Amino acid sequence: MLTLGLLDFDYALREKKSADLTTQSTAAEQLTHEKWTRCNRMSLMFMKQSISNAIRGAIPDSEDVKTYLEHVEAQFKGTSKAHASTLILKLVTTKYDGRSGIREHSMMMNDMANKLKGLEMEISDGFLVHFIITSLPSSFEAFKINYNTQKEKWTMSELVAMCVQEEERMRMDRTTDVANFTTSYSKKRKNNYQRKDASKVQRPNPNSNTSAPSSSKNSLGSIRCKFCKKTGHMQKECPDFKEWLAKKGNNYFMILESYNLSGFLSIRKLERNQRTLKVGDDRELEVKAIGTLQLVMKTGLCIKLYDTLYVPEVTRNLVSGPKLDMDGFIVSHGHRKLSIHYDSVLYGTGVLDGGLYRLELDDGFSKSLLSYNINESLTKMEEKRDLETSSMLWHQRLGHISKERLNRLVKDEVLPPLDFSDFGTCVKCLKGKMTLANKKGATRSSNLLELIHTDISGPYQIAGITGHTSFITFIDDYSRYMYLYLIKEKSESLTTFKDYKAEVEKQLDRQIKVVRSDRGGEYYGRHTDVGQAPGPFYEFCKGQGIVNQYTMPGTPQQNGVAERRNRTLMNMVRSMLANTNLPLFLWTEALKAAVHILNRVPSKSVPKTPYELWTGRKPSLKYMKVWGCIAEAKLYNPFLRKLDPKTVTYFFIGYPENSKGYRFYCPSHVTRIVETKRAAFLEDFKVSGSSTNPYEELQEVQDAGGRDSSLTITPITPLVPNATIVPEATAPTPNSPLQSEPIIPHDEGTSNTQNQDNAEPDNPLRRSSRQRRPPNWDDYFTYLTEMDPGKLNDHISYNEAISSDQSSEWNKAMIDELESMKKNDVWDLVELPNGVKPVGCKWVFKTKLDPNGNVERYKARLVAKGYTQKEGIDYQETFSPVSRKDSLRIVMALVAHFDLELHQMDVKTAFLNGDLDEDVYMKQPEGFKPEGQEHLVCKLKKSIYGLKQASRQWYLKFDEVMKRQGFMKNQVDQCTYLKMSGSDFTILVLYVDDILLASNSLDMLHESKRLLSHNFDMKDLGDASYVIGIEIHRDRHKGILGLSQKAYIDRVLTRYNMQQCKPSVAPVVKGDVFGSFQCPTTEVEKEQMSQIPYASVVGSLMYAQVCTRPDIAYIAGMLGRYQTNPGLDHWKAAKKVLRYLQGTKDYKLTYRRSDHLEVVGYSDSDFAKCKDDKKSTSGYIFMLAGGPISWKIHCCL
Repeated sequence: MLTLGLLDFDYALREKKSADLTTQSTAAEQLTHEKWTRCNRMSLMFMKQSISNAIRGAIPDSEDVKTYLEHVEAQFKGTSKAHASTLILKLVTTKYDGRSGIREHSMMMNDMANKLKGLEMEISDGFLVHFIITSLPSSFEAFKINYNTQKEKWTMSELVAMCVQEEERMRMDRTTDVANFTTSYSKKRKNNYQRKDASKVQRPNPNSNTSAPSSSKNSLGSIRCKFCKKTGHMQKECPDFKEWLAKKGNNYFMILESYNLSGFLSIRKLERNQRTLKVGDDRELEVKAIGTLQLVMKTGLCIKLYDTLYVPEVTRNLVSGPKLDMDGFIVSHGHRKLSIHYDSVLYGTGVLDGGLYRLELDDGFSKSLLSYNINESLTKMEEKRDLETSSMLWHQRLGHISKERLNRLVKDEVLPPLDFSDFGTCVKCLKGKMTLANKKGATRSSNLLELIHTDISGPYQIAGITGHTSFITFIDDYSRYMYLYLIKEKSESLTTFKDYKAEVEKQLDRQIKVVRSDRGGEYYGRHTDVGQAPGPFYEFCKGQGIVNQYTMPGTPQQNGVAERRNRTLMNMVRSMLANTNLPLFLWTEALKAAVHILNRVPSKSVPKTPYELWTGRKPSLKYMKVWGCIAEAKLYNPFLRKLDPKTVTYFFIGYPENSKGYRFYCPSHVTRIVETKRAAFLEDFKVSGSSTNPYEELQEVQDAGGRDSSLTITPITPLVPNATIVPEATAPTPNSPLQSEPIIPHDEGTSNTQNQDNAEPDNPLRRSSRQRRPPNWDDYFTYLTEMDPGKLNDHISYNEAISSDQSSEWNKAMIDELESMKKNDVWDLVELPNGVKPVGCKWVFKTKLDPNGNVERYKARLVAKGYTQKEGIDYQETFSPVSRKDSLRIVMALVAHFDLELHQMDVKTAFLNGDLDEDVYMKQPEGFKPEGQEHLVCKLKKSIYGLKQASRQWYLKFDEVMKRQGFMKNQVDQCTYLKMSGSDFTILVLYVDDILLASNSLDMLHESKRLLSHNFDMKDLGDASYVIGIEIHRDRHKGILGLSQKAYIDRVLTRYNMQQCKPSVAPVVKGDVFGSFQCPTTEVEKEQMSQIPYASVVGSLMYAQVCTRPDIAYIAGMLGRYQTNPGLDHWKAAKKVLRYLQGTKDYKLTYRRSDHLEVVGYSDSDFAKCKDDKKSTSGYIFMLAGGPISWKIHCCL
């Protein structure tokens, strides 16, 4: 931007684009347009030339420099969350290295804090001061103690001033620790000489007065030069050595042993004559690099050494005095001291040490030089040794355990001596383990299996890779040794305890005496109106002589050992997952690894490790690795070819339970989890504090079969033996119990009353080529209707009915239907007008049953194919109200309280009573076409079943008749009518074609029946006993009326093959969790669920709860939320409700006479219990005459 401004090209950035030139543009406008166009073009050229080709290709092109600049900004713009996380991590991990100065270090951390303020994450000055003091090295320990003992808090400026003053004081008192000014060329050679001389027997020479070291003398005591191998003088006096040193020193500055070249400012390419270095013994050493090195002297000034050679085989840092002189420095020495000046300024000093001048370097810089490795081979060994003694590495290998536990492992010699200098603040531990309080001590058992602590944790929203959502732990109080079992339901607690009891008692030859747990239903029993009833777990322990100890309600701390251990496990799991990029469904694998670790590391409550107390042997931790690290594993593969890779890249995820080896996860491999012992682990990039994973491209791979094609998933057989499933592309397998039904043929078309052009009658209609599925009528039969779900074998065609064993009955039923239509004058036979397509029709056959399931009558209905009608042409409106179930129950309550007469009537061919307002033409019914009139069609005068408007026309007709007869319509329920005559009244409830009549006067009731029979073809059913699938039981002597759906529930259970299932005590229990996390996520799981009639089961449950079962309202509503994508857990919950209905199918809604007739309501709500959207679920129920009349469960906003 500065360059563009200086060149006056930023005009296009500052000003908007001028309007395009026209013939009416002025000279000023033309000048402005030309200036903007030129600046825009030059700015684009300048910007694109300054960007590399690789980056320029990723930026969208634009002809507008302002737009192009926005594209550049968008390409490099990061999210505020990621930037804030990076700043926080950098602020926490930044340590003062002593190079840049304490003032620069403080300003750098203050700058990071200011950037966080801009991201709305403000850090107070006091907190920042503490952060800066914490980042200081151990050499500032006295300074830290001085700050902590003072009452006053420092500001940033005071802190900087104090730190600068303390650094100056420390610089003056610092001990000398510098790199050597030396001519030694091989530390290894020197050490070898020392070991050789030390192995010889040294005899003192009384005649010798020399004080030369033994390494410079031969076996007779004479002085020998190490350089020229001659006797009589030492190496430092050798003229050949002085000549060689001066010659070599004039060429190059320094030979630095630095494997990673971290001391170099810059490195350049070696020339041909610089690739080797010849030393005094005529050996040629390889030069790895040449560049510029910067020495930070004790004075604080820096000396740049140019043409510095990097030779790994030379183990000392050598600085050439003549080369310093050539670069303008003045090197002077005397009185055992060395000084280096430049322009009369003292840059550095040195002291004489063993005939060599040792330069006095800055303390932090000298330590960095001394930390460099000797050579390449030794470097790898030392790096590995340093890695194995790193406390942070073992902290990660052992699941982020505390520093105190590591110290105990070192003290007990389970781990080698560790270097705790790198043990700083672990951000992953803060993310996974932050707590508010510590536990209190308690008395412990004196032997194994005297007391077992147990608890269940879960369910968690994310299921593990094996589908488990919870886990149960059993912890021995004496040793704290723990067993873990993954479970899917809490009811598995008894099964896992039996397995645990059998194993530990067999292995230890002891008996479990006491089990301590919370008071959950899985341990104690279910809740009743008289308290908590003992359950299977309690009864089993009682039968085995095991004492159960339970916590008091609301006091989980009484089971503190298990509660804290589960919390510790999940803290470790969160820390281990935060340290990797692995998918979250591997949390169960991390959990098992955490249990393996905790059993082998000490805790505050036990003197030894749990493993040692449990087995009597000390554990070995040498095989421990960092969870989630990259590993190259070799698997057994007999089909491996010569050129195939021998290893596969995996992620380490744990230890096998019954084998010696490791468990690995590979998202791209056929088998995602494997076990092997042959593997190489890459842990170093985790220890180095890298915030990025170099293997981020290893992501979860999903194939067409789901998560893993190698997983064997057992297909689920539908509970409906005759269920209809028509696949889209594949035919059912021969072994499948599912039978496909014939595909519904394409229908003829729609009726049309408008004249259309017949000019193109021969044009073929376009037909869809997709395979057609028959509609799933089962849901319509069961969801909020009174249709019978128990029989699915009624005939579906006319030919099938007349060829069946009941052909005479079906023929009689069809004749009765046609007679009824003739009586109601439903149609006239006419010629089909031009341009009109008639509506088709078909026969629908239904076997009517009584409440006991016996055949009551055979019914045939002629139905028009109304789905071919078009709105606005064949019909206008279709809505038709029906009576609400609340109204029905209110009437039943009034009948019970006032002892009213209750009768039932049925309207024969109800829809035939409705008058049509449109002209609709229909084909003649199959099998009943008059001879000689086969070409005619039926012009409908009244509505029939199947027409879109049939139900509405029937309701309008009925409503008109009722008003004409003096009945008043209820304002809330439009299908409930009331007629008053003095003190007498009659209540009429209409549900499609079923009518209930309740009256306090028998005469008025009969009069109402006569009025209905006069206007419609009615069937008097007498006293009401069965309506819309609800059985009515009445005891007028006791004043009791009951509503039951036992017969309906029996048919539902029979339909889903659960008529012999064991009953359940409750449809849902405390702790049951439902959410979208239980929905299938892979194609395999979705294919499984597509074969299960989940929606049909939920529809059946919905109808039961809407009519007479408020006790399943909550679970039915909850299951209904997941009908679009149900999971196996939802299906299990639905079957559990069916088992509950099996045990409670005799339950009735009961109403009785009462002294005071009043409506009583109850309401309740939970608080944000929905796992998907954190919404609350509320419900209400209203009572009248001792029974419920209205209820509802719904999700609040």
